[in-house]
Amino acid sequence: MRASVSMAREAFARLARRIAEIEGRPNASAALKPPLAEGAGALAGAPAHPVPARQLLSPRRGGTVLPLGVTDLDRALGSGLRRNALHEIRAAETRDVSAASGFATALLARLAGRDDRPILLVLEEAAAREGGQPYGPGLDQFGLDPARLVVVRTRRPEETLWVFEEGLCCAGLAAVLCELRGHPKTLDLTASRRLTLRARESGVMGLLLRQGAAAEPGAALTRWRVAPRPAATVDDFTEGIGRPAWRLDLERNRAGPTGAFDLEWDHGALRFAIAATLPVAGAALPLDRPHLADATGTVMALRRAG
Repeated sequence: MRASVSMAREAFARLARRIAEIEGRPNASAALKPPLAEGAGALAGAPAHPVPARQLLSPRRGGTVLPLGVTDLDRALGSGLRRNALHEIRAAETRDVSAASGFATALLARLAGRDDRPILLVLEEAAAREGGQPYGPGLDQFGLDPARLVVVRTRRPEETLWVFEEGLCCAGLAAVLCELRGHPKTLDLTASRRLTLRARESGVMGLLLRQGAAAEPGAALTRWRVAPRPAATVDDFTEGIGRPAWRLDLERNRAGPTGAFDLEWDHGALRFAIAATLPVAGAALPLDRPHLADATGTVMALRRAG
């Protein structure tokens, strides 16, 4: 355990130095120290020097709310997705992992258009084996510049959640996306509350992407169940593949009502929209025989005797 914690500390120290360089603060990273005492557990205790609350008032930082651009959904969320909060995105089945990753990527792309800070991606080894590694050209096509990402790969859930929490303490980040698989024991209600507190203190948006996970108690402000939806056609090109689309079940919303939403993503405009209604295919009419309904004569109603 001490070896894994030491490795995690070194990885986070490198991350802190990189963020400081991006922000033009080459000496600021020296003040960032891991909160754990020697020999402590990967998630034990709170930071000895918590990051002070940060006011996101700069126009380049886009305020404290991320509007999604869909009127009904933004109204339900209280003007949009809170940025100083933890949000959970889950794929109930393994086959839905790609859809959940796509929705999370769209959220980050929209956020990146309003906030110039880097984005931290924490990827557990088991989740990477099942859902794949980040693919630069694909992220770029989604509207998210891969150069904005700082990727940290971890082996165990304990390490993953430790880096996730430390990232949420770093006000130099716009958001932290943590991808986990299943139901790790370390992700309990206490850990969820701690993650929520870190996001609230720093103003960094936390996205917890869970693969193959059932709904569990947690402190996240919102919880989304994501499933793929057939894409509609774009313009007049009926044979082409349309925009990414999802069925989103807003299972938990501490700011308002829940509900189901069918959304699609426009990567050019970096905005969500209500998914287009898909045509329902009907049975083809026979070409080699008469239409029997048209050939029907007078219809008589027969009354049963006695």
